[in-house]
Amino acid sequence: MKATTLFFIFCNLTVLATANAFAASASVENTQYAQGQALSQYCMGCHGETGISTIESNPNLAGQNKKYLVYALKAYRDGKRKGGMASIMRPNASGLSDADINALATYFSSQAGKQAQPLTSKEK
Repeated sequence: MKATTLFFIFCNLTVLATANAFAASASVENTQYAQGQALSQYCMGCHGETGISTIESNPNLAGQNKKYLVYALKAYRDGKRKGGMASIMRPNASGLSDADINALATYFSSQAGKQAQPLTSKEK
């Protein structure tokens, strides 16, 4: 009887710990999203309000893979990424912390991607 009671207590504690971990993870993700959304205002001029660029030569960020966005922003920031856009992106990324980069990547990776459209004047 004691073993059964201990087993049920252990199971309940495990379920509670798992639920708390998921809630904490969701809270961190929501905070990163909000921070990324606030930081994204500096990206809008080139990459559009929704992360879908209205300038054909500029890449869309909405719906992009989060790990790729983190990699690319860190590479621009650290001067490791070369190429045509590096001279534009490096100064923009140079002031970003790892937390800022993660927040931006969280925000843009959760956007609708190619299905999203630039905001019309009515939606602004």
